[in-house]
Amino acid sequence: MTSTSSTPRSGETRRPIERIFRIHEQVQRGRFPNCRQLAEKVKVTQKTVQRDINFMRDELGLPIEYDRVRHGYYYSRPVGEFPLLEMNVEDAVALFLARKALAPLLNSPLEATLRESFRRLARSLGGKVCFNWSDIDQAFSVREIGVAKAEIAVFEKLSRAVLQSKVVSFDYRKLSAKERERRSLRPYSLIDVSGGWYLIGHDLDREAMRTFALQRIKGLRVSEKKGFLRPDDFRAEDYLGESFGVWRAADAKGKPHRIRVRLEGWAARVAAERRWHPSQQVKELRGKGERMEISFELANLEEITSWVLSWGAQAEVVAPKALRTRVSGEINKAAKLYRK
Repeated sequence: MTSTSSTPRSGETRRPIERIFRIHEQVQRGRFPNCRQLAEKVKVTQKTVQRDINFMRDELGLPIEYDRVRHGYYYSRPVGEFPLLEMNVEDAVALFLARKALAPLLNSPLEATLRESFRRLARSLGGKVCFNWSDIDQAFSVREIGVAKAEIAVFEKLSRAVLQSKVVSFDYRKLSAKERERRSLRPYSLIDVSGGWYLIGHDLDREAMRTFALQRIKGLRVSEKKGFLRPDDFRAEDYLGESFGVWRAADAKGKPHRIRVRLEGWAARVAAERRWHPSQQVKELRGKGERMEISFELANLEEITSWVLSWGAQAEVVAPKALRTRVSGEINKAAKLYRK
């Protein structure tokens, strides 16, 4: 018979919220874990696991049930959001302002602790508001950037729309456009990428997913009509997975571009110190990091073009040819400006 001794294990010191998160993750995988297996994962007793499961079912309203045939727990219906933290608009705005105010702390021991706290909060929001703090090496400096009042007001309204699943409309001018145009959107997620905030959602007129920079949104209106159903399987991280930054090509289909860039000297050393993209691979071509090749798999070439140009003569595109042509063209146009 399996022992259910109440003798505390090392995991008993783990905070209840952390234990419940771990149990939720195991059940969510759909492998029907039982109390013994969960106790081993969380490193607590089976009695503690049973109490946590009862709390999840009775207090949090999670549809957790026991399958007597498979001898394990499962969710009887899809669970898209974990109801531990009920965030309102004021909370979202507070996080937004705190994220901006903490910029001077980047690369400090305190920043590492705060970054993990933001990640836990972001996970509790089910992808509706995402904080993406890159691990910045000491080779990079951070300067404090002010936040315009208009941006805060827009963020507040959009937070309400995202959290309440309300359709929004606004005037927006693309970087390549001469005039603003009215857009209608089902807002799915607000995401912070490299210090800039972006809105991701389903464009009702174009019937496609689109991304918008908050600072270019004007005349924002939030519909008072009944809200929409946000797709359970939407995750901002997955949607932007093949983007170098935040912009995803509208026709991003098929195989991604295999990007290869050769870097020399200081650029090789600095570039290797930072994780630029999940698909990143680094190959050293010369000892002591003086020459290396960095590669990515990306859906479009727009943002990587600017990245390559930022390294000046220290970077050369190896592949694909389309990117090499883009970079060469930009360099030639810039050179003409200085020949005058």
